[in-house]
Amino acid sequence: TPDAKMGDFERADVLMDGTGTAEVRPGISAADAEVIDCAGTIVMPGFITTHHHQYEALQRSIIADGLLFGTWPQETYTSVVQSIWTAGRIADPRSTGGFVWDLGRVPYDPEDCYIAELVACLSGITQGITTGTDTSQANHTPEHTDAMIKGLKDSGRRMVFAYSGGTDRSADGFPFEFPGAMNDTTKGIGRIAKTQFASRDQLVTLGFAGGSGPAFAGAPYTGWQLGRSFGASLHNHVVGNPMGIVAAAADARNGTDWSDVTFIHATRWQDTSRAQIGSGDSGYPGTSRSKAWEICRDRGAHVSIANLIEMQMQHGMPPFQEALNHGILPSLSPDVETNMTADPFSLMRGAFCLQRALANDLAFPESNPGRLPMPQLVTSRQVIEMATIAGAASNRVLDKVGTLTPGKEADMIVLEARHIDTWPMNNVPGTIVTMMNPSHVRDVLIAGRVVYWRRQLVGWDLDRLLRQVEEARDRVLARINGRAKVGTLPKGDNSFSNPYRPNMMGSCCFKGQNAGAPEYVLRP
Repeated sequence: TPDAKMGDFERADVLMDGTGTAEVRPGISAADAEVIDCAGTIVMPGFITTHHHQYEALQRSIIADGLLFGTWPQETYTSVVQSIWTAGRIADPRSTGGFVWDLGRVPYDPEDCYIAELVACLSGITQGITTGTDTSQANHTPEHTDAMIKGLKDSGRRMVFAYSGGTDRSADGFPFEFPGAMNDTTKGIGRIAKTQFASRDQLVTLGFAGGSGPAFAGAPYTGWQLGRSFGASLHNHVVGNPMGIVAAAADARNGTDWSDVTFIHATRWQDTSRAQIGSGDSGYPGTSRSKAWEICRDRGAHVSIANLIEMQMQHGMPPFQEALNHGILPSLSPDVETNMTADPFSLMRGAFCLQRALANDLAFPESNPGRLPMPQLVTSRQVIEMATIAGAASNRVLDKVGTLTPGKEADMIVLEARHIDTWPMNNVPGTIVTMMNPSHVRDVLIAGRVVYWRRQLVGWDLDRLLRQVEEARDRVLARINGRAKVGTLPKGDNSFSNPYRPNMMGSCCFKGQNAGAPEYVLRP
């Protein structure tokens, strides 16, 4: 279900009434109901992710080999995704505030943001993700913001729109309103709270990415205070920044109940330099404390781990062990499709294997000469709970979804288990986590509405969607290669074509990223 009070059933029925779940038990009789035959399947709550920059769907796999930080001509997330494709400008390392290349505008138009958001949401539905959190940093103008929210709403998926920043081009004549101000419903978060998020009962709800410091330069209140004043949940990036958590706790304006706060990544929060292995204080006597983790534990904050991205992009070790050691069940998130799939089965399997790999390596004296104690291993069921219950709690919708519980809304997925690569099924959690992939998602329902039926999106022309998202990608590329306000776009280390385009057949980002190590010379 996976409701601890309800328990699970080898065979049972689920009765839906309108948007809600009415009953879950064996042998339900409902003569006037429409019946969906789910023999040979797993029926469970939909998966829930808690952090995703969905506007970047136009840039899927554009820097698959790339890292998080680095300046052009290195192809990295900051140089390609954030500088070229999002901001439309590359900073001049020789001067403060100058640019070697500046389009004079952002490359995305609102219509490009709309189709990216729509396609990312519909893609999530086909993978069994019924709820997500969009932290799209493309709120360049009010029109961009409204277009992204429209894409979320039109998709029919349950979402949190974590209102985030954008590129301020007011000097170029474009209106910029982020973040807004307290008691002001004419701009920023106040405007969208009034016009787009009037009800907590709608599928798309309001979040805010403003931080625990001043809401904007000179503000007498924090970003958290601003977001809370409009009923928003709070979603903050905290890569390698434990002192930011400590500072947030020291500011009384941020309160002591942080159950509405989700910290994203939470990597490298150690108080002292050490690896993230061992089982708490007994693993590293006297050195294993983390004040930031203790604050999160004591104040009820949530943690979202983008495990695949963190491993691939050099954020730091995904902090599963730290979360578990502090009694926190983390949620999972895809973060960016510029580098990695958003597939929840990959996220779950990655979490499962990573924690167990680090823990299991301590069983061998060759790897653990100091005889550090081996922490408990996570189970398949616990990882499923990361992808359902923890996600719902993080997004502040656990009262609505996350379990198949009578009284909650009917967000559920049907996974085909009677399949050549999973049948016969001998363990349900193990089948989901260790054997399945998105091709096993047969049906998806959100608030009792069928949105994916027999492996087909309901009500959408797939070919048209694919044409639209490709056309949007091409429009953005054409603008990037157009006449710039300042300079011309210099060539990158890997993308040699001029005009610029992604390196389609070679490595997107290999050269220049780890010049201190020799290239591999390998034999098959």
